[in-house]
Amino acid sequence: MTTRLKLNDEIKPFFETDDKEIWDLIIENKTDDLLAVLPREKKDRALDVIIKDLLSTGKSETLETCDFVKIEAGKNALFRDLVRLVFALDMNGNYEYPRLVLVDRLFDVIPGMVEQIRKESDGYPARRIDDAILMEGAALRTSLMSLIYYYRQKDDTDALHFLIVMRSKITLAIMGGYKNILGHDMIESAQIKEKTGEKEAALSFYNLVKENLKGELHWFVESPETGANEDDAVMLRALKEAYISIDRLKDSSEFEKVCAVIDEVLGREYKEFDFDEEEEEE
Repeated sequence: MTTRLKLNDEIKPFFETDDKEIWDLIIENKTDDLLAVLPREKKDRALDVIIKDLLSTGKSETLETCDFVKIEAGKNALFRDLVRLVFALDMNGNYEYPRLVLVDRLFDVIPGMVEQIRKESDGYPARRIDDAILMEGAALRTSLMSLIYYYRQKDDTDALHFLIVMRSKITLAIMGGYKNILGHDMIESAQIKEKTGEKEAALSFYNLVKENLKGELHWFVESPETGANEDDAVMLRALKEAYISIDRLKDSSEFEKVCAVIDEVLGREYKEFDFDEEEEEE
């Protein structure tokens, strides 16, 4: 039996929304009080109906028929609120069946949501795409991050494998230009593949990191006076992890020297460039 979540300082900000009263009532098991006011006036939203259905009967037709895949305003907001509901029901502890019904539905729709983002962003960034696609994709990635946190607490390798790979697909589709995010997500995908015994798949992710980030290291080598900022450091550590892991999985020492170079760069002091100071000197 897995341990119930606790409302710790990491999770509390997740519930700081306009619907905080709802989350508090569920967490505190004051569900009779909540059911008495749902659905709320002037809150014509699917969330209220889904919560009332799940708490009352353990199932929800609205949840089952809602089209999460179609990209339109509000869908990702509802999805994120349903992730919050997973957390709240877990903390309550008295609604395990509704929680499982909800989780099953979310896991069912995630692949379709991810695939739709990939389809709509095909060719990006060379091809311009609607800003809504980028916003919805980023919002979905954020929700997946929350679920990844949740299943880390549950130590559920299968769920983590599914969610981490789904997140990586989003990252590759719309966030490949953010080298720190790309490195972080691909390394975690490689690590979960290793954990599930998929060595070749893990190597492919590590090699993807290497090929996408090695040019960034070259820039620092060519600029010995430049240190790494916070995002650069995340990216460089991911690159180092990729090199170390490739050597480990191949039982080689091919990348020992380049790892030492990364350590040297990470050891440099980072200084913000002061444009005003440069103008004064002129």
